[in-house]
Amino acid sequence: MKLPPSSKNWLSIIGSIIAVINLALIILLFIISTIFNQGNTNLGMFIYIILPGFMIFGLLLIPVGMFLERKKMIKSMVHDKSRLPNIDLNNPSHRNAFVIFTIATIIILFLSTLGSFKAYHITESVEFCGTLCHQVMEPEHTAYQNSPHANVACVECHVGAGASWYVK
Repeated sequence: MKLPPSSKNWLSIIGSIIAVINLALIILLFIISTIFNQGNTNLGMFIYIILPGFMIFGLLLIPVGMFLERKKMIKSMVHDKSRLPNIDLNNPSHRNAFVIFTIATIIILFLSTLGSFKAYHITESVEFCGTLCHQVMEPEHTAYQNSPHANVACVECHVGAGASWYVK
């Protein structure tokens, strides 16, 4: 599989490594949490919020590296070359890059949608409010669990339930 020459630079390679490692960690931790039924809020924060952020950072490094490499290649050329990239899907390296980019984008968008949905539900949970977000509220959280309010989620009174309140 042949990729464009602009993809062969250290910044893009490092970005690829960061993205692949974080994706592997996300998948591994998701499998572990599913098999061992560990719906822990801390683990959920890593799986759905922290690791995807690092993965997106790695993915952003790839086009930045390609842009800088292309800029360096244009400067080194003697004759005047077009400043915009020439995309020709009949060229195997362009076609391969397009297919990889398209498939990766679809997969990442699908996983991001699922992850965002799960992250939203984690941040609305009582465990998130009482033990992770507001650790200083441990006495209140303990009292809440033993009160008649224990069957009412924190967000229903303090923030408001649903996506519209989440945005506000």
